[in-house]
Amino acid sequence: SRTRAKKDRAMALASILHMNTGDGESSYANNSLLQETGIRKALPLLRKSIKAVADYDVHKGCFSFADFGCSSGTNTLLVASSIIDIVHEMCQENNHKVPQFQVCMNDLFGNDFNAIFKLLPDFYAKLRKDKGEGFGPCFVSAVPGSFYDRLFPDQSLHLAHAANANHWLSQVPSGLENNGSNIYMAKTSPPNVFLAYGKQFHTDFTKFLQLRSEELVLGGSMILTFPCRSIVDPTSDDGVAINELLAQSLVDLSNEGLVQESDIISFNMPAYLPCEEEVRNIIEHEGSFSIEDMNFFKVNWDPRDIDYTNMNDSSELSQIHGENTSKLLRAIIEPLLISHFGNSIIDMLFKKFGKHVAEHLSKKKTRNLFENGIRRAVPLLKHLTKGLANHDVFSDRFTFADLGCSSGTNTLLVASNIIDMVYEVCQENERKVPQFQVCLNDLFGNDFNTVFKLLPDFYSKLKKDKGGSFGPCFVSAVPGSFYDRLFPDQSLHLVHSANSNHWLSQVPQGLENNGTYICMAKKSPPNVYQAYRNQFHTDFTKFLQMRSEEVVHGGSMILTFLARGITDPTADDSWALLELLGQSLVDLIKEGLVRESDINSFNVPLYFPYEEELKNIIEHERSFSLENMNFFKLNWDPQDTDYMNMNESDELSQIHGKNVSKLMKAILEPLLISHFGNSIIDMLFKKLEKHVAEYLTKKKPRSLFVTISVTRK
Repeated sequence: SRTRAKKDRAMALASILHMNTGDGESSYANNSLLQETGIRKALPLLRKSIKAVADYDVHKGCFSFADFGCSSGTNTLLVASSIIDIVHEMCQENNHKVPQFQVCMNDLFGNDFNAIFKLLPDFYAKLRKDKGEGFGPCFVSAVPGSFYDRLFPDQSLHLAHAANANHWLSQVPSGLENNGSNIYMAKTSPPNVFLAYGKQFHTDFTKFLQLRSEELVLGGSMILTFPCRSIVDPTSDDGVAINELLAQSLVDLSNEGLVQESDIISFNMPAYLPCEEEVRNIIEHEGSFSIEDMNFFKVNWDPRDIDYTNMNDSSELSQIHGENTSKLLRAIIEPLLISHFGNSIIDMLFKKFGKHVAEHLSKKKTRNLFENGIRRAVPLLKHLTKGLANHDVFSDRFTFADLGCSSGTNTLLVASNIIDMVYEVCQENERKVPQFQVCLNDLFGNDFNTVFKLLPDFYSKLKKDKGGSFGPCFVSAVPGSFYDRLFPDQSLHLVHSANSNHWLSQVPQGLENNGTYICMAKKSPPNVYQAYRNQFHTDFTKFLQMRSEEVVHGGSMILTFLARGITDPTADDSWALLELLGQSLVDLIKEGLVRESDINSFNVPLYFPYEEELKNIIEHERSFSLENMNFFKLNWDPQDTDYMNMNESDELSQIHGKNVSKLMKAILEPLLISHFGNSIIDMLFKKLEKHVAEYLTKKKPRSLFVTISVTRK
């Protein structure tokens, strides 16, 4: 169907439209000064909007805001930092308590969120340093997806911000077959091309407003900054010139036989620069928002060019500005161009483009025009009436977190299972299925990008299995240690964690006499056991305390992690696998590949508690009541389904040894590389494979797991 085809085109674009990742010369991170300028220009309006939200007093202890189209450069956290600064300053001025902050970073599924998350430890540290330890807390999460779809639960945001994003369309407009070698609207484009682009923007911007109107609280605000054109005529220089020069560069390559003309004809940019009248008409017609301010400002094509007096450039300056403009545009649209033309022409294309820009600027200094401003409109009476209604949140929204989610195929399995269960319960009891907010958590270095690339299929399957009226469901990533606060007060109904709580927050102190043992071992001295035990007690207590602030009263936690069966840490096979890994490292000492001192200084931050320990910690911490505690065993090799035999044949032990070694490598490799380097890893796990195989021929130990169910008192 036509609708399905449009949706497919939009999804295809969403998968390739993102800025250049990394930190190289052509990266967005190093070529985003134009975007930073736009962000800083919007700060006065941002302050005004935040004050308006504060006047409505809608944040009630937690101020939630989203940055749409955040990308992954240095500007990404600039917006969050600026908003937090403004709110903090206003609270100080008015002697108000500073709220908690929930910062939601949004961009398409292909955005490099991993790069953002690696900046967060320094971001949090700077906040604490600048604002004091009593500030916040602040919780940053990523919400991947197109902002032309729903992204957040109903009325969950106080402020929405988007910079350099709303001019991007959800798809290339239909009916551009007669646009020739123009890759956008151009002075030589036929009238239907202008009409198609204008219509697509009208559809997209209307939808953007409709979706945000459902997500913003009544009285909330939006600040949108994006490039536009100065007059109604779509052929104005500030509207089309830069894309005309890019098209000319492609035609140059076609003339040189490096690009097929048909490829240029079939390529059109999915962007539109509207005029003021268009934006006003759409906002007024959509009806959810009132325009509080609409400001315009101009920025030179080269944002490093601060000369706003001259109307053209000297030959020398035009070359510099041409090169900088070329780098800027490349950082923005290179992935889009590669998806259509391939990688081989990119360097030549932007070399030619830089020259065309330089030539243009030597004659006429065209500037980008930006506009910003908009605010959510609502009668105060309606807002107050809604507040008095005091609806039960759970009936409308079910929020759960998966802590230590990692990035494999299991990551979304948990979310899928929980959604299925809630859906089934609602069906059985003839209750309305709530909206779902799924929060995926792991450490800052986790590969969330891989998880996000799975989401389009995940969402599609939900709609297919549950029907179009299901949900909606919103998945976000919340990076950080679960030994710190991660979520606002009483914001979660359910917490799930699998294979995580046996990981300690740090290696215990005082293990200098543990020799070449890399964890607790049968021959470790008593102080080693005590140090590990104390660290787990501290960490698990803190974990419970943190979650007690985040889980609603009556909410639940389901935790599954490795344990041991008896009190004596040396009396069963809990640590046998790590002892074999330690033995493999010792083998490398003997071969002169690892220094003994390096092994002596390495200990794995793992602890497997026993039943009594867990019960004591939960009871002593007092925030949760223990509902269930179940234990189960798994073979070291999870692909081994034989639970009858107590040892293995030589052939099977080799197979299982190989599988166990792969499993351990997947889990521990980054930790080992950080201490021993990369060169020994393959040899180390080859030796582990042999040690495990030999061990399994004599004895078939199994890993013990515990599943705990607790309820918030």
